[in-house]
Amino acid sequence: MKLRDHFHSELQAIVGQTNQRITVTEGPRTLRCEVDQCDPMAVALYELVLETDELAHIEVAVLQQASQSLCDRVNYLLEPISPIETDIDGCIIQMRSSPPQQNDAGRFYYELLLRRGGSIALVRYEKQPGAIRTRVAATLTREVLGRLIEDFDATVAEISKN
Repeated sequence: MKLRDHFHSELQAIVGQTNQRITVTEGPRTLRCEVDQCDPMAVALYELVLETDELAHIEVAVLQQASQSLCDRVNYLLEPISPIETDIDGCIIQMRSSPPQQNDAGRFYYELLLRRGGSIALVRYEKQPGAIRTRVAATLTREVLGRLIEDFDATVAEISKN
């Protein structure tokens, strides 16, 4: 069973529930999701993380290439994603919405982190003027969430070939 399919079957079990955590594992990859709300069509989530030890010894240059590939794949969210910072010492690539969504209340953006060691994580933030950023739920259709899981999975497969 694919990671996405396994996740969707677990997601089906929490339809109508709030504040749930889902964890599924397929081979060396574990997918964790912190769900705020789940209904038959969409999921509001705080965090989606794919973890694997397959990225334990990857060089930062490979992660940089993979982050660009991931940004090219993930072209269906509210805002386009771009790499914005590389932490060479920590071997972490930070990607964000570029440009972020902006309105009178402030800015909203996705942040993805690709880490050697290893994980790919997605979180949505709100930044109001004069305040620190806060994590907010990202509402995704089940179809978009499935694509995101497949893109995370494909990125890890691509990296682990190197």
